[in-house]
Amino acid sequence: MGLKRIDLHAPLPEIPWVWEGLIPRGFVSVVGALPGEGKTVLLTALAWQATRPQGELLGRRVEPSGAVYVDFDAATGDGRAVRGWIERHRAVYPDGDVDRLVVLEPDGDTYGLGEEELAALEGAVREAGAGLVIVDSFMAAFPLDVVKAHHVQAAFYHLRRLALSTGAAVVVIDHLPKPVSGEQAGARGLLGSIAKTAQARAVHILTRVPPKEVEGRHVLRWDVLKNSFAPVPEPFGVELIFEPGGGVHVLEAALPEGSVNPKKAKAQGVVLTLLQGGGVVARKDLVEAIIREANVHRKTAERYLAEIAQEAGLVAVTLPGKGSPVAYKLPEAPPLPGEPEPSQSAMFYAPATPKWKNPDAHRKTFRSTPPLLNGVNAPKSPPGLPPVEPEEEEEGEWL
Repeated sequence: MGLKRIDLHAPLPEIPWVWEGLIPRGFVSVVGALPGEGKTVLLTALAWQATRPQGELLGRRVEPSGAVYVDFDAATGDGRAVRGWIERHRAVYPDGDVDRLVVLEPDGDTYGLGEEELAALEGAVREAGAGLVIVDSFMAAFPLDVVKAHHVQAAFYHLRRLALSTGAAVVVIDHLPKPVSGEQAGARGLLGSIAKTAQARAVHILTRVPPKEVEGRHVLRWDVLKNSFAPVPEPFGVELIFEPGGGVHVLEAALPEGSVNPKKAKAQGVVLTLLQGGGVVARKDLVEAIIREANVHRKTAERYLAEIAQEAGLVAVTLPGKGSPVAYKLPEAPPLPGEPEPSQSAMFYAPATPKWKNPDAHRKTFRSTPPLLNGVNAPKSPPGLPPVEPEEEEEGEWL
């Protein structure tokens, strides 16, 4: 594999948008939220709008390009989870064309999106001529260790290749880390490695506005964390209105005034992002990052950092060197050399999609319950499946 030299004299085409100014064609975008906040409702709404002659969502045009929705998160074998929401969107917008929407689920032997499944997905996108592909969700489709950058980068390599080869917008639904005490939901960005944010061209974060602040309504705050090809808009509100036994409306909504200090929110976001993945960052570097990101004076930045450290339960550590500088890390970060190691429960490890020599070999492995990292006390396989036995690792590259 080599490097390609780019012709700087060639005309640069404009970026086409599936969803105007928010979801670009030919690239990977990520939409993250906590479980149960309404991300599936919104993404199925986007998919349905892509089947309409003149689609529109939240005041922005949706390209009538058709959509492919891949549901790994709530697969039931009959598409019930996705089809239920599509029917409710269809009740509000009956001019959509159901034949321009393809819904895919894994079959009984498929544990994740392997190369075989990705090839089938690419074929389905080409056959449908779809301009939008939604993968729900990253965690379910790629059962890997999301804290490790090289695992995440490998999965995104295949997602980027899918977007480039088909020209479609690939939108990955993802999860946010569970907020720690006092932390604003979504402040740390996406769950796991910062590699997700680095490799996606657009990253969107959805958080539920406390119902007491909006008279009990279901309102989400939409933050655009990253947008490589268009200006990053100010946070905006989205209201979901569910008709009893009928349609669902997705409407723009005003966010409650004073619910968030935008400068402190930016400060919290940059601090928790820098500490993501077990990082240890010196206090002075965090202060400088807050000054740049939130555009505040040094004393304000220091105050924000002190408040964030207390609210998020950050761990202060002393670094070697002159003056014994203070640094911070997240409470779940691994201990530094010399620190006592906290007791931890065993973590599960499930491989990403390997490049097997035998293309059907993954079916045997993925049908078995993933072994524990330490290989001890591995759980038994579900009834009817072969027991998990230690095997020698096959040759070949990992995703």
